Amino acid sequence: MCYNIGELTTWEGNEVNIAFISPRGTERNQQNNILYEIFRKLIPVLSFMIDDIEFIPNLGLLQLAALVGDEHEVKYIDEDYIDIRDAEPVIFEKNWDIVAISACNNQALRAYEIADRFRAQGTTVIMGGYHPSALPEEAKLHADAVFIGEGEDTFPVFLEDFKKGEIKPFYKSSGNVDLTKLPAPRFDCISNIMRFNKLPVFATRGCPRKCEYCSVKMIYGPKYRKKTIEQIVSEIEELKKLYPRPYPFITFGDENLLADKKWSKELAKALIPLNIRWECYCDASVAWDDELLELLHQSNCVELLIGFESIVRENMNMGDRWKYGMVEKYSEAIRRIQSKGVGVMGLFMFGFDHDTPDVFKATADFIHETGLFDVDFAVLCPIPGTDTFNKLSTEGRILTYNWNKYTWIHVNYQPMRMTAKELQEGLLYMFKEFSSIEILHKRKQYFKGIYERLAAAKQ
Repeated sequence: MCYNIGELTTWEGNEVNIAFISPRGTERNQQNNILYEIFRKLIPVLSFMIDDIEFIPNLGLLQLAALVGDEHEVKYIDEDYIDIRDAEPVIFEKNWDIVAISACNNQALRAYEIADRFRAQGTTVIMGGYHPSALPEEAKLHADAVFIGEGEDTFPVFLEDFKKGEIKPFYKSSGNVDLTKLPAPRFDCISNIMRFNKLPVFATRGCPRKCEYCSVKMIYGPKYRKKTIEQIVSEIEELKKLYPRPYPFITFGDENLLADKKWSKELAKALIPLNIRWECYCDASVAWDDELLELLHQSNCVELLIGFESIVRENMNMGDRWKYGMVEKYSEAIRRIQSKGVGVMGLFMFGFDHDTPDVFKATADFIHETGLFDVDFAVLCPIPGTDTFNKLSTEGRILTYNWNKYTWIHVNYQPMRMTAKELQEGLLYMFKEFSSIEILHKRKQYFKGIYERLAAAKQ
């Protein structure tokens, strides 16, 4: 039977065994590609600061697992944390009744391999996530049912259909799931949670920005929705019980957590007594709210991950008009945030239509001048379902539809003002430039000085 959780439903009935599987992505699936080489070379170096190389479970799968009754066997399987030599025996060691697979683009081909093998032995396979949502007909070739968009309102419907033997080929979300009605994600179905160095929490969905290259709006839409503060605190407290370290590192997976400044201040206040370290994605507007910045520092927010994307203003015509107007204020935003003891991870993309080979050196100079706490780099990736993908496809500039190359680090389209090789080499230059022990030590010393000044000011 189904029973209500507010406007949502969860399912209970005859016991079934359900595996929620997150496939290995390209970066750890092929040992002969550029992404693997970067990870192999940089992991020992990047650990010098905080946990730069993220090991995070798939929160979407864990959230769906929470909609299954306790009488059913539920297990979370993450290929990224299984020895590659033993991955297949571990994944296929049990005959599951249902296998639920979530896939981003660079996980898609591996997801199809897993799905095909399970279906060959008679297991019901369902798929969801960014890639199946964008290309449901493709995904349906490998699954009994495909989920499009959010899954919390459609997964219980599927379970009831499964019970009746009437599975539909596609389950499309109506959108705008009421987050205040959601149960806490099922972190308890992870066999060894200590394998992960960051634990995800989401508090909001939706983003007011309208970036053409963003795939998030395809799933969650523009409407900004929030959980209650009490929900978030409760989830973190439960995570602390499961994670027996002094405190877990919480990463908020929200697209733009701090968009609502009044609500964000209440959240930060509630996080202060929890004794955690945390980070989140947000935009640069937070820089001009001193009260919020102070609360972020008090709550032990380690860093804000801000998508600056490009220092070339014209490129933001592909982004959002608000971001277009913010480019000249980036330096001041970084200074204001970091002066409060909160680090900024600057996220940059290369390969926009106004980028030339000079953009790499110019961006490197900008990073050195601003003293960014942390950085990450990517090439513009035309994710299926986005305006960017549609534009580049129409212009005949897509170079490959091999989803293993859709990693944000492989060049899979023809740039406008440089060659694909120049773009690829420029990205490698940026990684090498900012991964040396010398650079990381310089950043550490810079922030040590900020923390010492803040401590002295409080005395």
